[in-house]
Amino acid sequence: MRPYATAEIRNFALIGQKGTGKTSLAEAMLFSAKVTTRLGRVEDGNTMLDFEPEEHKRVSSVQSSWATFDWKKNKLNVLDTPGDPTFSVEMVNCLLAAETAVIVVSASDGVEQQTQRVFRRAEGKARLIVINKMGRERADFDKTLKDVKAKLISSAAPVTLPIGSEATFTGVVDLLDLKAHMYKPGEQSAPVVQDVPADLKDEATAARTALLEEIAGSDEKLMEKYLETGTLSESEARDGLRKAILNGSLCPVLAVDAVTNVGVAEVMDLLLSSYPNPSQMPAPQAVDAAGNPVEMNADVVAIMFKTLVDQRSGKMSIFKMVKGNLEKDINLENVVKNGSERLSTLMALVGQKVEHIDRVPQGDIAAVAKLKATDTGDTLVSGKNKIFIKLPPMPPPQIGYRLIPKNKGDDDKISQAIHRLREEDPSLALSYDELTKEMVISGYGVAHIDVTLEKMTRKYGVQVDRATPNVPYRETISKAVKNVEGKHKKQSGGRGQFGVCYINMSPRKRGEGYKFVDSIFGGAIPRNFIPAVDKGVQEALGRGGIAGYPVVDLEVEVIDGKYHDVDSSELAFKIAGSKAFQAAAKASGMIILEPIMNVEVSVPEENMGDVMGDINGRRGRVLGMDTQDGISTVKAMLPMAEMLNYAPDLKSMTQGRGVFTMVMSHYDPVPTHLMDKVIQNSPNKPHAEEED
Repeated sequence: MRPYATAEIRNFALIGQKGTGKTSLAEAMLFSAKVTTRLGRVEDGNTMLDFEPEEHKRVSSVQSSWATFDWKKNKLNVLDTPGDPTFSVEMVNCLLAAETAVIVVSASDGVEQQTQRVFRRAEGKARLIVINKMGRERADFDKTLKDVKAKLISSAAPVTLPIGSEATFTGVVDLLDLKAHMYKPGEQSAPVVQDVPADLKDEATAARTALLEEIAGSDEKLMEKYLETGTLSESEARDGLRKAILNGSLCPVLAVDAVTNVGVAEVMDLLLSSYPNPSQMPAPQAVDAAGNPVEMNADVVAIMFKTLVDQRSGKMSIFKMVKGNLEKDINLENVVKNGSERLSTLMALVGQKVEHIDRVPQGDIAAVAKLKATDTGDTLVSGKNKIFIKLPPMPPPQIGYRLIPKNKGDDDKISQAIHRLREEDPSLALSYDELTKEMVISGYGVAHIDVTLEKMTRKYGVQVDRATPNVPYRETISKAVKNVEGKHKKQSGGRGQFGVCYINMSPRKRGEGYKFVDSIFGGAIPRNFIPAVDKGVQEALGRGGIAGYPVVDLEVEVIDGKYHDVDSSELAFKIAGSKAFQAAAKASGMIILEPIMNVEVSVPEENMGDVMGDINGRRGRVLGMDTQDGISTVKAMLPMAEMLNYAPDLKSMTQGRGVFTMVMSHYDPVPTHLMDKVIQNSPNKPHAEEED
């Protein structure tokens, strides 16, 4: 691949609802550009960009992929992103690297909720809407265009019109040159340019007039010209369209059928003629270590936005060249990891296909192999400049599962495998269930977790079962108790064990934690043994009082005690403290606390009734609701125990169109009628301190 200047580069991300044909569109572009000799089909599992077995199994993308190719002596970098909101972090990171967002909409299904979300997420980017699948049954360009105007952007304007639909879709009318571009469906040849068919002439002329009015309205000089002459030249129209796209006053719409390669060349032509190169859009904001905006004062700046890990070829980091030109065999500083990296092997990719390159110009996207410590989100700079380019923050994981090894002793292998998988997908989280001592993997949905576990087995040979995680309940006391004795006395020949303490125990406000107060006077307990009482109480708190969950939010005051000059010891007073707590707990009316989550659910307006009823059935408390552009969002508080299976349930209720976020809020008492069930199902019942 020859060297390109920044002005010859276009970076664009394909985004939209799952199933709209984003990967098929990218494959058609590669086919048209003669990068491939066959038109890859997602259904056949032979595409360049969906290359993981997990993608073939699901017939959809589960990670972003990148392809670079030449089109009319310019370089196009296409970033194909998953449409499933479960994998939306991939889409968000790719948008940082792209100047243009190509929103793909199905001509048979119209604008769906995830498309609305990603369209809003792409605000600030140059945007292009592709109405795809014009060759499908029920394809309706006019209906879908109305949907686009109503749900996405009112200033959407067609730049091409379809010639035919469903099985008869064989070309498009380009409204800028008012010519018909006719295709031989499924072939690699360029379209034949000819006059507009007579039956479409009036419709095309009216659509062109409407487009020129939109273009002229974005520029004062063009408006004057249009009012004087009633038209614009093709070059004036293209220049005006470019300005309107950059200032966001117009969003072009194109008719396409990717699986037959009809209308695809017009997408690439428009990207070249009317969409920005990297120098025409603002670079990502540089910040210092504290997150404050700073000047980008390094000669070379690159942001790593994607990592691929292959068992044979190792780790490959995909980066956007934010500033400067990069030559191979250069050293850059990783300002996140505080270390130097040598970029010895630079590459352009088409899916998994690699082409070695010597230079990466400003604004380009490239890959580098086998960096020592660099991960997704790291910034590499020249010199010692401490500037950072931050990827958008990731939302907290929404669902977690305990990992149960199928083979004993595989815990270390599992941990190592997930560490490697997190290099590719940092949105995964690994933690430990403090009660069962099992690993918990968390992500954004059931599909996210399942794909991760499938990769773990395929790449690293580790097999696990997944189980719903335990709810991190807590226990506390409901009333104060006074002067409770804890006594440990044992005589077995020789030196014995003796320690007695008396405590008061009282509840604290929620979230205030544990407090120990020493109120011993007159040496009832020697000073050196009082910390042992505290330690004994704390160990007992960890074992729980009624269900085996940690006890929180209480104050223990040691007020009196007894000791023996010979038989007293730290161990004796630690056991005495533990027994004092156990006795006080029985008298204090212990209750169980459950975690309460702040939840925000967004669903199509027609599903809101079902969702609201479901929230109420889960002991939820609705805090507010809002509807905008057909999407209803409800904010509520729900117990974590009721949310463990919410992701698949919401998917079922909304046919996969609902999404939610969930963050921890606070702890509240478990309702009395549910406490016995929580105690019965506890994985770690409490036990009394042994006399030994």
